[in-house]
Amino acid sequence: MIHKGKVAVMTRLAIEEKSEPRYAFITSRFWFTDYLTTEMWKTFFTVTLAFGAAVFLGLVAYGDTWTVSYHLADLIALAQRLLGIYLVTVVLGILLSMLSHVWLYREAFRKRERVRKYLRQLNRLYIAEEEWQRSRQ
Repeated sequence: MIHKGKVAVMTRLAIEEKSEPRYAFITSRFWFTDYLTTEMWKTFFTVTLAFGAAVFLGLVAYGDTWTVSYHLADLIALAQRLLGIYLVTVVLGILLSMLSHVWLYREAFRKRERVRKYLRQLNRLYIAEEEWQRSRQ
């Protein structure tokens, strides 16, 4: 016999499992600190590579004029300025990454809790059905 409550809970459970499957991956594979640490390292290396590529392209494009028109002290000052810009860029990139991934993990955790709630409801319905069948026998 079809039980309307079970069908409703199973439908909500199926909808939760189908929507945003990446959320389930995040919370099932990682603890919060592991997930955040991994994403921070990814951001650090990405920003470092992007900044290094930008500096390299700048050197390729303007390297001849820098070596001819600038003195060593000017190049050292430029390197210090670039280091300061790099540090600010890395810190801002990591902070933005942390904020976005904290939000993403929070959403994944909420989804996991909704799925658990539906599974508990379904379990209660099955227990109630078993008790009802035992009482009929």
